[in-house]
Amino acid sequence: MDEHFWVHLLPWRQKDKAESKPDQIKLWPKLEICREKGWGYLELLLVNRSRWTVWVEEATVVLADLNAIRQFDTAAGRAIHEIRQNIWANDELSVSLTVAIYNGAGKPQGPYSCLVRTDVRYRVLEEWYFAKLETYRIEMAGLIPISLRSARWYEKKIEATNDPADHIM
Repeated sequence: MDEHFWVHLLPWRQKDKAESKPDQIKLWPKLEICREKGWGYLELLLVNRSRWTVWVEEATVVLADLNAIRQFDTAAGRAIHEIRQNIWANDELSVSLTVAIYNGAGKPQGPYSCLVRTDVRYRVLEEWYFAKLETYRIEMAGLIPISLRSARWYEKKIEATNDPADHIM
């Protein structure tokens, strides 16, 4: 066989192809409650298991089925939390979404619950992508998260509310 045939198979000689990049990007978002020193935080954990640095622009939080007794403001049903940070290859980033959800719910003055879907907008090299989290049912009291449960059966209700893909730059 010709030696040129084998050279193009070497991994350091292969060029990154745009059509294969989405399969190789491994950015995993996860929503969880973190408790620390008596405080609770609703954290968005972003894990980058790809070989590229990922620029995370923002997280769009869409709220639906809000159940609150007293609110300080009118519920917007949506909040955008600017992140604007790099996540290096094989690294992770944790961001608190507590205030974004509280503001999007209209700053309730007591216990409240709602459905939450979070979409993360990020860029790898020159291409933009979205990472969509599953839908969760959240119960909070002011800024303190009480419980977080998966609510996959509500996906269609959230998608009908707002689609962040409409706001791509």
